[in-house]
Amino acid sequence: MTLAIEGNTIELNLESPAANIVGFEHPASTREQHASVTRAKMILDMPQQLLTFIGTPCQSIAQEIDLSAVLKPAETHHKEEAHSEHQEHTDEGHEDHETHSEISARYRFHCTQGTKLTAINVLLFDLFPRIETVHAAWVTDSNQASAVLTAGSITINLEGR
Repeated sequence: MTLAIEGNTIELNLESPAANIVGFEHPASTREQHASVTRAKMILDMPQQLLTFIGTPCQSIAQEIDLSAVLKPAETHHKEEAHSEHQEHTDEGHEDHETHSEISARYRFHCTQGTKLTAINVLLFDLFPRIETVHAAWVTDSNQASAVLTAGSITINLEGR
């Protein structure tokens, strides 16, 4: 997970092995697998379920979900250009790319008073129990940092940014 926080805007990118999100890493073929993909899309389409913002209200203003790794080509509704842009990014520095099918999501949030944002709670662990850790890295107007989040430690602390 990467975050860029500038003024009142937050750009968030989430990439995860498909197995963490839907439980498998191939195109869905069974009714159960299709239900898992549908559930994942419903959750990822509601970013207010994924994060809580501490210090100021923030609203999602744009999002892009890529589940193409677990959909058959006829089920994919994304533009080829958007997929190739994602492919270029995921190939960089991922020597084991062949071993994982990835699901990605991009979000843009607008915060009422960005300077008052002190923390972000990442709620993925309850929503997707197969996720054990989230490697979060963020950049603000004046700082950059990273943390490894777990089910017992869900907070990105932005105090002193």
